[in-house]
Amino acid sequence: MPHPSSPSSILTHYLVTDLAGITRGRGAWALANEGLKSGVGWVPVNQIISPFDTIASPNPWGSHGDCRLRTDEATLVDVPLTPDGPRLRFALCDISDLQGQDMGLCARSFVRRMVEELAAMKIRVMASFEQEFWLTLPGEDGGTPGFSYQRAVRHEPFSSNLMTLLEQAGVEPEMLLAEFAENQFELTMKPSFGVTSADRAVVSRELVRAYAHRAGGHASFSPLRHAGGVGSGVHVHLSLWDGEGRPLLYDSAGEAGLSRIGQAFCAGIVNHMSALCALTASSVISYERLKPHRWSSAYTCMGDRNREATLRLCPVVGSDPASIARQFNVEYRAADATANPYLVLGGLLAAGLDGIRTDAGMPPLVNSDPSELPEEELRRAGVERLPQSLPEALDRLEKDALLCEALGASLVEALILAKRHEADLCSAWDADELCRRYAAIY
Repeated sequence: MPHPSSPSSILTHYLVTDLAGITRGRGAWALANEGLKSGVGWVPVNQIISPFDTIASPNPWGSHGDCRLRTDEATLVDVPLTPDGPRLRFALCDISDLQGQDMGLCARSFVRRMVEELAAMKIRVMASFEQEFWLTLPGEDGGTPGFSYQRAVRHEPFSSNLMTLLEQAGVEPEMLLAEFAENQFELTMKPSFGVTSADRAVVSRELVRAYAHRAGGHASFSPLRHAGGVGSGVHVHLSLWDGEGRPLLYDSAGEAGLSRIGQAFCAGIVNHMSALCALTASSVISYERLKPHRWSSAYTCMGDRNREATLRLCPVVGSDPASIARQFNVEYRAADATANPYLVLGGLLAAGLDGIRTDAGMPPLVNSDPSELPEEELRRAGVERLPQSLPEALDRLEKDALLCEALGASLVEALILAKRHEADLCSAWDADELCRRYAAIY
């Protein structure tokens, strides 16, 4: 029996990324020339669905209450997944109450508030999410060396077609490279201002997974595939600019090249690192990755080009001061793709804002592996281990008044509830089972 067709209509999905870092939403069928809906109905409790599709109980919402996914038309993606395949059309949304007001449960609205607070100080933030993922395609025999051209070539034309798809979607991809571990790749995108960088992280993950599935394969952004194995992370690059497009992070006379405002911004992030982990490394297996000697960061410190530091001053090319200033950025390394990108970016901005407002001084630079330094030296520098479990990170967040105030009471309550429920679920599984489950979902 033939399927009915309606070439003048199209299915558009309205999407939001929940506190588990899962992008969910609703599809609406409408005439293509009608444009986007202003929003679709949603349910508050949906924000705290676990990665394993369970809901913590009791919770403040239960079956009661309604809200809206309010469409941001600027985020519309409308691309053919393949030349002869399905068309993907979706827009990202904010969560609002029925009157269109922020109801305190929206991570994307949280980032916007932080961006607006920076703007009030005449500061703009530029950011980019550098994302690692696992990719398996039909017919692969494995065994290609890390970072090798062999692996890159064996994935053609998949890789070039994927970059074309991402370009069509407007996320401005820059690099796709074979990473260290087998089947591991890294995707980078052009830096962008404000909320856009987190939007691009969401869109790129969904398109990578969709395109891999269409090719008969599987892509996963999970932090680990195997207990004790190499991890996949998300590195967030940050720089500060004024309203006229002048870089603010660099000063050739400043320590390690950081301006006064750059030092304060970085100090704020360092000062809140332990609590930030609840937002940036928000799964149980995240903490299997955040260990010494794994180039993933394990201590509350900043380093100059040190990949064992949680906040890294990135290298620049050339000697022209103006060029250096425009390149200069810092990289936060204790994040992965089980975290909601909006919570990641918003948390970093809230911490950096605190440093600027309090005029925090330059944090100590740690330019060797912190785990190999004497404890007394770490203590003098105020350096400590990052949380070593999700419950410990949640404890630190609950004690961080600055971050809790920035997030708002409703968002903190929902996040703590959802993540403690997730941790309880995971206590029934061993490390290998956890890795398998997270890899399948993310």
